[in-house]
Amino acid sequence: MPQLDRIIVFSQIFWLFFIFSIFYAILTHYFLPYFLKSLKVRKQVIDLNTKEVLKRTERTLSKQNLLKKILVKNLEVTSSLLIHYFGQLIKDKKRIDTLSIDQKIGFVILNTIKFCNLKLLNSISVYPKSLKFKN
Repeated sequence: MPQLDRIIVFSQIFWLFFIFSIFYAILTHYFLPYFLKSLKVRKQVIDLNTKEVLKRTERTLSKQNLLKKILVKNLEVTSSLLIHYFGQLIKDKKRIDTLSIDQKIGFVILNTIKFCNLKLLNSISVYPKSLKFKN
C-alpha cells in the first residue's frame, strides 16, 4: 500500500512539521500581539469602570450619610419645638383638647403612609428621648 510506504511517510512528516512551524511563527509574530493588546485594553477598561463605580458609590454613600444627618438634626429640632410649644400650650391652658391634635397627627400619618416612599420612611430612624441619639 503506497500510503504506508516508509519513503513517503518521512517526506510527509517533514512537510507537516515545516508548514506547522511556519504557521506557528506567523501566528505568534503577527497575530498574537494584537490579541494580547486587545486583552490588555479590555482589562484596563474593566479596571477603569470598576474605579468609577467605586467612586460613585462612595459619593452616593456620603450623600446618603449627609442626608441622614440632616434628617436627624431636623427631626431633633422639630421634636424640641413641638415639646416646647406643647409645653407652653399646656401651661397656658390647663385644659386642652388633645382630640383635635390627635386627629391631625393621625391624618398626617395616614397621608404619609399613603403617599410617601416606604424606603424613605424606613431610613428615618426614630430614637427614644432617653437614649439622646448623637452622631
